[in-house]
Amino acid sequence: MMQEPQARPVRARAEHISLETGHDDSAGQAKKRPHRKTRLSYSLASRLRGCVTQLALLDEHYLQVQVARPDVEPKKYDFDLRFANAKPVLVRHIAWFWVALATSLALLATCALWMLWPGSAADWLSPAPLTAVVALLAALGSVLMFLRRTTESLEFTSVHGDVTLVSVTGAIGSARDGKKFFIELIKSINAAKAARPQPPHQFLRDEMREHHRLRELGVLTEEQYEASKSRILASH
Repeated sequence: MMQEPQARPVRARAEHISLETGHDDSAGQAKKRPHRKTRLSYSLASRLRGCVTQLALLDEHYLQVQVARPDVEPKKYDFDLRFANAKPVLVRHIAWFWVALATSLALLATCALWMLWPGSAADWLSPAPLTAVVALLAALGSVLMFLRRTTESLEFTSVHGDVTLVSVTGAIGSARDGKKFFIELIKSINAAKAARPQPPHQFLRDEMREHHRLRELGVLTEEQYEASKSRILASH
């Protein structure tokens, strides 16, 4: 009786594309960057908000960032401008609550003082005028809070990960003071892409590695990194 030949096992081929940092890269190697000469710098400081942002365009199309914010640990890092979007995003946050509160308190105090204007110095000790004065002081405090909480940010995001790589925050119109620097920054972003062109898969892999490095430095949170990784993988 003849035996039927056994079927050969099917060998499936799978191509694995690693987008994250290689296992042979240590944490020290990921954080260490060669020294590069500064070409142009820009600084924006706000005493009212306690914010300081310092940017420096480096040789070989890199950007160095130093950021200090209230209640947040200061950060200093640099990143490859190839992975930055050349079109920045302007984000304005207007503290409508504080401006509405300041307006209401000011109107209340003004009406009260106008209707109950005391005829003598002794009348100032009555409750109504004193309440109006307190409301007026509270209105001034609300104005200060409005000025502090109202901000304008110029943000540069990553190409495929769509996370903020650097955010320059100040008062409304503060970004105009650095117009010359930001024009040079946009030119440097475009020049970085032209100087080191890559195939799409190589670019995505390197962008993922840059996001991974920024996460290790504490620039990106774990949530930001995972979201950017999903977007990069979806673009692959």
